[in-house]
Amino acid sequence: MADEKHITIAEAVAKVQRSVVVPKSRYNAHGKFNYRSMEDIVAALKEPCKEAGVAYTLNDSVVQVGDRHYVRATAHLFFTDGGEGSIDVDGYAHEPDTQTGMNPAQVTGSASSYARKYALCGLFAIDGTSDPDALSDKPEKEPPEFGEFTAKCKACGTAYVFSSREQYEAFKKAPGCCAAPTWTVV
Repeated sequence: MADEKHITIAEAVAKVQRSVVVPKSRYNAHGKFNYRSMEDIVAALKEPCKEAGVAYTLNDSVVQVGDRHYVRATAHLFFTDGGEGSIDVDGYAHEPDTQTGMNPAQVTGSASSYARKYALCGLFAIDGTSDPDALSDKPEKEPPEFGEFTAKCKACGTAYVFSSREQYEAFKKAPGCCAAPTWTVV
């Protein structure tokens, strides 16, 4: 393996970008919108980052722009084996003056979560679109009783080919692909 070429940090990011899918599978009833949480993003990134040989850290700082305070979150991506190269991407979130039902520490924490989410979305090109299947009113497609078919996890995008419905049902009990797997037949 001495001749094996080490990928660049840009190639590693591209590899993660091609494999990660984070649908907006949560719903805010008050605001009437779908969203993805920072925890959803982190869970979806774990396996693709591991496969690409990268990891990241998230750090916050508070910056003042004019008379407003923002939380700046920096996502720092690096190779886990000490390879050369790293990437930093910042995300910003404004601290509101007040937030109903939140104390000042919770307001800052909420801004931190938003800023971290935006930094990760920027780093891994996680777009603002929703998974069309998540918003569809049509019923989920059922797996065929017999024969080969494909199913994928809506949370992380992992797809598998199954030889039978029985194999699929057994697999769904403990898939291990991500923190919150939700399977659909494609």
